[in-house]
Amino acid sequence: MDDDFRELEAELRNLRPATVSRGLLERIARELDEPVSNGSAAVGRNHDKGAWVPWVILPIAAAIAFAVALPRQPAQSPGAAEPDGARGLAAAPAFKPVSAQNLLVSSRDEGYVTLADGTRARRIRQSYVDTITWKNPRTKASLTWSLPREEVRVTPISYE
Repeated sequence: MDDDFRELEAELRNLRPATVSRGLLERIARELDEPVSNGSAAVGRNHDKGAWVPWVILPIAAAIAFAVALPRQPAQSPGAAEPDGARGLAAAPAFKPVSAQNLLVSSRDEGYVTLADGTRARRIRQSYVDTITWKNPRTKASLTWSLPREEVRVTPISYE
């Protein structure tokens, strides 16, 4: 399992972000220069005000935490290549999962439903936040990843 993570980390380390297109920069500049209506910042078109905030902030926070947790390593010269694609594996951080937590945020009984085969059932919708913490024992760096999850349970009812 550690080998899989090391291979993934090596691949991710070699990725570089694409350059931003000039058209995107111009469009962002135009939107920033637009006047703001009724004294408040426009959040977005055809969106509920504030409904998108958690879905944008969580991935950004996770990406920042991951970037901060990775140790900085100097780039190798092209002549210093290691055999068999093992480049960087010896220095790869060894993050290990140390804890996992599932927090029930809400539970809602949605009542009785009829399944496709005519069976009566009860539907319950539950919202969770799953949190996994990874630590590197060598550098004492840690990474916490939180992910919202929704679960719908349908339980057949028997009147016997």
